[in-house]
Amino acid sequence: MYEANALRRDLVKYSQRIWERGWVANHDGNLSVRVDKSRILATPTAFSKGEVREDDLLLIEIWTGKVLSGRHRPFSELPLHLEYYQVRPDVQAVIHAHPPVACGFAIAGLEVDPRITPEAVVSIGDRIPLAPTVKPGSLAARQQIRSLGTLYDAVMLGNHGTVVCGSDLEMAYLRTELVEHLAKMQQQAMLLGNLRLIQDEWVAELMKKRKSAGLGPEARGAQTPPARVLADLPVEEIISSMVEQLKA
Repeated sequence: MYEANALRRDLVKYSQRIWERGWVANHDGNLSVRVDKSRILATPTAFSKGEVREDDLLLIEIWTGKVLSGRHRPFSELPLHLEYYQVRPDVQAVIHAHPPVACGFAIAGLEVDPRITPEAVVSIGDRIPLAPTVKPGSLAARQQIRSLGTLYDAVMLGNHGTVVCGSDLEMAYLRTELVEHLAKMQQQAMLLGNLRLIQDEWVAELMKKRKSAGLGPEARGAQTPPARVLADLPVEEIISSMVEQLKA
């Protein structure tokens, strides 16, 4: 019971925090945290994230999306969260937000590139993929997370926002913060007219450090497309490849 109460407090805390940071507005965004193998706690729909309270939260079954307890309705983007929990046993929390600068890149059709700083590569990997623009709540949106969520801890949705996971709510929050911070740095470099990435050999070395820290798909034993460098693959090709693997 104590753990469940602590999770409720954390979910409310980070819900309010993303609102305070200006990463959501109106009823935007949603957060969830794993309670156990089959259940999550989630924020409800039609709520400002600055107004969510503990008794507003929903208890939801991971494999069916059924609301087990709570007096409000679940948000329409719940399948994005459920996909992360279903394909990644290591994922304990998911945050979907609309951080303005990162979203600006998604609207412009540009990826935020972690390879602008060494630390970011270790923290979040060598790519934050920008998924194609699809209708929110659609099957295509769900397939994007089933495909890309296996490989990445942070995904940008075309003309939409970010979906970020973590081993707890703090990590999911910090990774969302990092995506927005990188977007701001990249935007500034582009305004100055000279966006430079760190050297390729550095990236390879940093990715090994990431794996040794237990982070990334290789550390989890997830399969990645073997023939080419993942960062060179179009997102559509990654999705197609992963969907075919799931069908096999």
